[in-house]
Amino acid sequence: MIPLFRKDFPSPRGDLAQALDAALHRFVQKSGPIVDLRSRVFPLVDELRINLDGAKLDSPSPPLAKVEGGTALAFETAVVNVRGRNISVRGVLLNLRMEMHDVLFHKGADANGDAVLVIHQAREGQLVISAAQLNLEEAIGRLGGEKARLWGVDLARVRLAMRARSRHSLAAEIRIQAKKFFARANIDIYAQLDISNEFEAKVSELKCKGDGKLGLFACGALAPLFEKLKSNAFPLKSLPLGGLQIVDVHVAVADTVELTVDFGSGAE
Repeated sequence: MIPLFRKDFPSPRGDLAQALDAALHRFVQKSGPIVDLRSRVFPLVDELRINLDGAKLDSPSPPLAKVEGGTALAFETAVVNVRGRNISVRGVLLNLRMEMHDVLFHKGADANGDAVLVIHQAREGQLVISAAQLNLEEAIGRLGGEKARLWGVDLARVRLAMRARSRHSLAAEIRIQAKKFFARANIDIYAQLDISNEFEAKVSELKCKGDGKLGLFACGALAPLFEKLKSNAFPLKSLPLGGLQIVDVHVAVADTVELTVDFGSGAE
């Protein structure tokens, strides 16, 4: 549900494209146009393209809108294509692509009376989010190093190895070389993420093993965080897919880690 931050809903093709572009620029930092809307006979749209290449999501975004009351048809399109290479999310580089076919968009209003665009129906769609293992390794070293320095610990080296255990499960092994003054330690972390039949992602295993006093200290400091992570589950159904339902979710791991979500209006 995309808030358009205006009272009236844009009806001409050009106005709608500009309004969508302005709205999306509120959620991401990116130079240049984002939206390309191709239509010969509006409100029948041949293709809606959204280009997020190089976009940054490094600061909090406005909340997604909630529709108050009923909705009505805004336009329909044969294809929606969303592409984003090297998207920065809190400094972590990701790639994103999404494609939907035979999509109906509805218009409505939020509690403030501002216009809202809603994905009402789509015959089928697929969302793929991927990240290179090397980029994830760099992010773990950078973000983990910031936290470790609060304890006077430096992370001299971080190595990440991920593998798929099945279509719905992946494992990660992180080896860290840490030092504090003259003390050094090797710290090994093992994590396992599983996706249930109800499409909930949950950390099922999270273990830490360290040598020497520094290693034991690090694992002890991480223990409360690990318990918190293992107690939480992320429902993938909460992804902002409008009124659409998830059909399948699976993971694949090679040089990149890839999460694929298949969805549509006919799912049960």
